[in-house]
Amino acid sequence: MTMSSTKHFIRRGFTLVELMVSLGIFTFMTLLLVTKYGNFNQSVLLTDLAYDVALTIRTAQTYGLSVKNAGTGTNPFQYSYGVDFSPETSGLNNNRVLTFFVDINGNNYYDGGDLVVSTYSIKRGAKILSVCSGSGPGSCTAPSSPAQLDVTFKRPNPDAIICANGVCGSSYAMVTLEGTGGGIRTVVVRDNGQISVGE
Repeated sequence: MTMSSTKHFIRRGFTLVELMVSLGIFTFMTLLLVTKYGNFNQSVLLTDLAYDVALTIRTAQTYGLSVKNAGTGTNPFQYSYGVDFSPETSGLNNNRVLTFFVDINGNNYYDGGDLVVSTYSIKRGAKILSVCSGSGPGSCTAPSSPAQLDVTFKRPNPDAIICANGVCGSSYAMVTLEGTGGGIRTVVVRDNGQISVGE
């Protein structure tokens, strides 16, 4: 004997409205995450750049104090080491180039006749927004354009010699860096040899 029975199944699932709301929330969260990650990534790159600039200045200080042999002249251990912040010669990127140099002629700033150890260009859309020097944070004024800032170190003192446009004697210098997202970092050098990075 065959029994026929009819069973009714209740189908459960998402309605079209529920599916659209879920998809909208997922899209919004994905966009938010991608946007925040991009800003975070740019912030990290800018902070790394600031520390690279500070490290370059610290390397010049270390070379100056440890009397690294410049390899020129009759007394190659007498020269000071420094970092020069000058505008790019091309002027296309409105940026500056860092030049790590040996001060051969002893004037405490880079004048083209000095020995270049290495040259660094700022890349990935970041730039050196400005450089300034003065007697302290409140009196730090930007030198007239084209502004050249030089920080040199000569043995036996760890003190920094800060020069702006070839004029030395400032006790405070600040290099302001700007990232592609508009973030700002600063590298501060004081005449007592202290180098710090800030926001």
